[in-house]
Amino acid sequence: MMKFLHYIERKQASMANVRKLLAKNLKNLREIYGLSQMELAEMISCSPTLIGKIETMKRFPSADNIDRLTEAFKIAPTDLFTDTTSSEVIKTKASQQKRKSQLKMKILKAIDEEFIV
Repeated sequence: MMKFLHYIERKQASMANVRKLLAKNLKNLREIYGLSQMELAEMISCSPTLIGKIETMKRFPSADNIDRLTEAFKIAPTDLFTDTTSSEVIKTKASQQKRKSQLKMKILKAIDEEFIV
């Protein structure tokens, strides 16, 4: 019985670490992209309250929401759960994606201006 209780305690501690990593990485990504909780919620079709609860470790996202988050940030699902030593990888990927998005916007704007004139 003691072994079982010890196993349960380890699993609970492990899950707490997963929630902590997810909360930290989600907030980092959101801030890197310059998004508010409301803007991110609109992007992934959920409530801003859910984003806040995930970032404060009060809720864990569904598999669908994890999928939407990874699509929004163009990262692998595992990137949401990496430890702090890998957070630089997330920041680098996010920065690259942000630059690509900015470049796309400039190109689209130039095309619009060309056809409007």
